[in-house]
Amino acid sequence: MLSPTQLLLLPPTLLLCLVIRRILTNFFFHPLSSFPAPFYTRLTSLPLAVLSLLGREPEFLHNLTKKYPPSTRAILITPTLLFFPHASSLKPIYWSPTHNHKGSLYGTGALGPTSLFSTIPAEDHKSLRKSLGGAHWSVSYLKTFQEPRIDNLVTFFVNQLSLLPPDHEPFQMGEKLAQFAADVMTLLVFGKPWGFIAHDRDERRLLSAFRESLPMFAFAARCNSFRELILSSPWIRGLIMPKVDDKTGSGYLASQAKLAVAQREQEREQGIGGEGKMRDYLDYTLDARDGNGEPLTRAQKEAHATLLIQAGADTTGSGLGAVLRLMLEHGECMKKARKEIEVADEKGLLSTPVLYEETKQYLPYFVACIKEGLRVNPPAPNLFGRIILEKGGTVIDGVHVPQGAEVCSHPYVVGCDPELYGPDAEAFEPERWLNGNEKRRAEMEAANFVFSMGPRVCLGKEIAMMEMYKVLPEIVRRFDFEVVSAGKYVDRGGVACNQDFMMRVRRRA
Repeated sequence: MLSPTQLLLLPPTLLLCLVIRRILTNFFFHPLSSFPAPFYTRLTSLPLAVLSLLGREPEFLHNLTKKYPPSTRAILITPTLLFFPHASSLKPIYWSPTHNHKGSLYGTGALGPTSLFSTIPAEDHKSLRKSLGGAHWSVSYLKTFQEPRIDNLVTFFVNQLSLLPPDHEPFQMGEKLAQFAADVMTLLVFGKPWGFIAHDRDERRLLSAFRESLPMFAFAARCNSFRELILSSPWIRGLIMPKVDDKTGSGYLASQAKLAVAQREQEREQGIGGEGKMRDYLDYTLDARDGNGEPLTRAQKEAHATLLIQAGADTTGSGLGAVLRLMLEHGECMKKARKEIEVADEKGLLSTPVLYEETKQYLPYFVACIKEGLRVNPPAPNLFGRIILEKGGTVIDGVHVPQGAEVCSHPYVVGCDPELYGPDAEAFEPERWLNGNEKRRAEMEAANFVFSMGPRVCLGKEIAMMEMYKVLPEIVRRFDFEVVSAGKYVDRGGVACNQDFMMRVRRRA
């Protein structure tokens, strides 16, 4: 019979035993215990989750990489997550068809209805991507059918900026560029823009609500206990997830996708909007067929329409803002880019607004600035984990990884890899994309991790690049910039922003 004192001591004693067991297992007996790691990341996933919540993850991972010799190819950043900091690891992780299985976060429902992005099994993703993919995502299609529509938005954006008085109040350029990107995506998905530019505001708080949700999802993605014990509860998810009757944010977007799918399907049944109608990406989603030739489910159609806007608006806006901010921060780069535009203009090589192909062909230095800006300040500095399913494990970057381990890399850290980019890897140097040997430039192109890579590369990558190649040269061509606050690159739960990037603009003569 236990005494009252013994009964009182029993719970803390059991807890202590569990902690000691956890420590012994993680430090000595876990399949990943042989990998280098700070003691706290070996013990629990909580430190990485907190760092992500605070927006310090890119900085932490970058500094952690520097603490180990270059020969260190993998670092344990949670008890079950191996981080590969070098560009040489990207191909074996993300291009291998056997490493296309995502981690458990995507199955919790925390990211909403299952979409192409949140599909976990590799085969399911392959099938869904085949259904949703096609020529309409290609550059040639975009140039022929969608670029004229984007041209109208670029022109409207430039005209709205031109209406500002010379002594106007400073504004956040990163925010305006995000609004431009949101109008592009709502145009391409729903057939017309929502009016972010026209009303000079974040319509229905679509952008701000998305940003506010990111820290919690980032925390959940990294904290195993929170994800498995709390977020897996349907009741908890019901409290924190957006709802279709919301009047703002992602819930409102989901309701609009639901209405648009239903309306478009009804129009098709009635034979309305057929031949001669400008097709948008909602049309292509409705056209999609699975491996058995059947249409996607209503939920899949709605989830895909929602995903395109959520994934393509704020991240593209972040990339646009980062490139412009870095060019202004490095004044000589801006001078060179502007001179390049002026020379091309004098030769009559540029349309109004600038066409995608014209930027690519006649503005090589500006293209280099875009590539360099996205490398140095990637818009989605996130961990893209993959589960190793091969029996007996696999080898990544010369390191044997056991079966069941989760592996990842990080766009910000890989973008600063001195093994690929040299000792000045952290510097903004657009010339690195123009100088040097062709082999090195090809290696840098192959290591482009801005839009992920491999079978799960971002489906809308070419849309984002078209926006970059059009609106940035056009505003540099048309405006002078007075930077009021230089701003800084800030991570918010795996999606970056250009915080306090304030300026005035004046139309050039």
